[in-house]
Amino acid sequence: MGVNAVHWFRKGLRLHDNPALKECIQGADTIRCVYILDPWFAGSSNVGINRWRFLLQCLEDLDANLRKLNSRLFVIRGQPADVFPRLFKEWNITKLSIEYDSEPFGKERDAAIKKLATEAGVEVIVRISHTLYDLDK
Repeated sequence: MGVNAVHWFRKGLRLHDNPALKECIQGADTIRCVYILDPWFAGSSNVGINRWRFLLQCLEDLDANLRKLNSRLFVIRGQPADVFPRLFKEWNITKLSIEYDSEPFGKERDAAIKKLATEAGVEVIVRISHTLYDLDK
């Protein structure tokens, strides 16, 4: 069985200077890149038009850069805890990489995803990439 990997893009919507993505690629036979659009964000009146526009431009740019490498960005709407178990099964995922999120909400969400991944036999790689140092140390 090959190594089928998923990199979950969140804050660092870039291919360069992305330690989690770099490590995910190593040893992977296939890799899929995903961005999960949380319904809270997508349906929130708290999110202004400029923030939406910026996010969409970043996602389009990331997808264009991935397409240059014969890949693409999968944008999926839903709660990560609902999305990942399905992806683990449908794509036969064995490795998931994410960037570390130091915010309380992110820590809680990531703990839930790590638990789901462990139950599915998926290795999880977490790397710091959006701060200069580990904020928890």
